[in-house]
Amino acid sequence: MILNDQIWRSLTGEGVRLPHALLFAGPAGVGKRELAEALAARLLCETPRGAHEPACGRCPSCVMMANGQHPDFRLVQPEADSAAEEGENQGEAEKKKASRQIRIQQIRELEDFFHVGGHRGGARVCVIDPAEAMNPIVANSLLKILEEPSPSFYFIMISHRWRNLLPTLLSRSRRVMFGPQPLEQSRRWLEEQKLAGEAKWLPFFGHAPLQLFDAVRSGRLKALEKLVNDLERPVEPLALAARWEGLVKEGAGLSIEDLVVTVQKWLHDLGMCRVGHAPRYFDRNAIAPLAQKTTLPALVRAQQQIAQLRAWANHPLNPRLFLEDLCVRAFKPLNS
Repeated sequence: MILNDQIWRSLTGEGVRLPHALLFAGPAGVGKRELAEALAARLLCETPRGAHEPACGRCPSCVMMANGQHPDFRLVQPEADSAAEEGENQGEAEKKKASRQIRIQQIRELEDFFHVGGHRGGARVCVIDPAEAMNPIVANSLLKILEEPSPSFYFIMISHRWRNLLPTLLSRSRRVMFGPQPLEQSRRWLEEQKLAGEAKWLPFFGHAPLQLFDAVRSGRLKALEKLVNDLERPVEPLALAARWEGLVKEGAGLSIEDLVVTVQKWLHDLGMCRVGHAPRYFDRNAIAPLAQKTTLPALVRAQQQIAQLRAWANHPLNPRLFLEDLCVRAFKPLNS
């Protein structure tokens, strides 16, 4: 099953001619990268494809693509993302040193790739993910290539924050907008991944099934479950801060900022239930009893204070003191 089936059909219909540059824009976790790779595989496939059909998966081109060795395909992304995908082959020190920006040298190498003919005699495809990782100098280098379109060369740029891109970059590509998946489609996709039982977490992840999938695969979801259990069964804040510090150190990819964001969502849902509305992120049965123990002014104050704390979440001077402050402010409405 391909997520974003309507977009896929619009790009692969009978007689559709793709532009030389596409921009897949929308929130993270809704399947932009996955559809880009599926479209790239279809463009490179050597077996004639009918309307809406994916790549055959069997021809020499598809085999090379599956092995990450296709000579006519390039994936341009920050070194840090490449290191994360390689996983265990990189040490933690190397991952931290890796750049989170796309470097100008990568675009220069791409220019060489652009001017050399295809190895397989067909299309050549470049996926850039994310496009906003290019600073203005790097983006302008890419513009020089986009201004010389080749009929057999396709750029697919992916962006979670497309409004930050240079206007000239936007004007030279066709924007394809992605959004949260319909609930039933997301549920079916999760069933295919053997994750039907985790569908209850879709609202928490903004109905982005791939974000949920990544959280399960990394172990981050288990850490989040422990965090939410603590929120639903509040205990003494200082003791809780020690437990939350342990969650961050478990190595499941849960950061202090994740803790702050989860508390913000929890307070938001408490406020929604307090005024008689349905919660947005969490189960109503767990939230509603706690909401009755609070007052709306106390919830608003806590939300404002924790919004200020979030600015320091990535660089707390003392993580334990930061978490103690977070816990005290988060549970203060319950004592109001």
